[in-house]
Amino acid sequence: MKKSKQIAFCGMLSALQLVLLLLGSVIWVFMYCAPLFCGLIMIIIRDSISKKFCFVSYAAVSIIGILSAPDKECIVMYIAFFGYYTAIRDNLQKLNKPLRIIVKLLLYNSTIALSQLALVYIFGIPLDNELGKWGIPLFFVSMNFIFFFYEKLLERIALIYEKKYKNRVDRLLK
Repeated sequence: MKKSKQIAFCGMLSALQLVLLLLGSVIWVFMYCAPLFCGLIMIIIRDSISKKFCFVSYAAVSIIGILSAPDKECIVMYIAFFGYYTAIRDNLQKLNKPLRIIVKLLLYNSTIALSQLALVYIFGIPLDNELGKWGIPLFFVSMNFIFFFYEKLLERIALIYEKKYKNRVDRLLK
């Protein structure tokens, strides 16, 4: 019975992620926030069920999202980084601090660059460069600030979830 509750709970959280990503595809302001929120939802799956379920949820949401979303930019950001990052973050935390920072920034920046290239060359979405030659560097600098704040938020949300809500969720899944 416990396994079926875990699967159902993971399915509900995956559906919530998909709704957020579809809203991000429709509401312009929510485009970059929705993948971040989905990464925060993955904390619940990772801590209350398992990392394996995180990757299953990531795969399901990615496939359904890419097939059904009207605007692909939000879904591509989720697929490129925010969908799986919560599951692998614990492994990266085991590295020493300077190496951990370098690896995280390299991973983040490379996936953001690849996702933008995929949007341009695979999906045919033009890169809006209204700021001229400074547009792309400003985009990457702003995305790195977002990543810095996302790291802090992820750490704090995980701590709050563990202290306040994990026991409640675990009781539901028994």
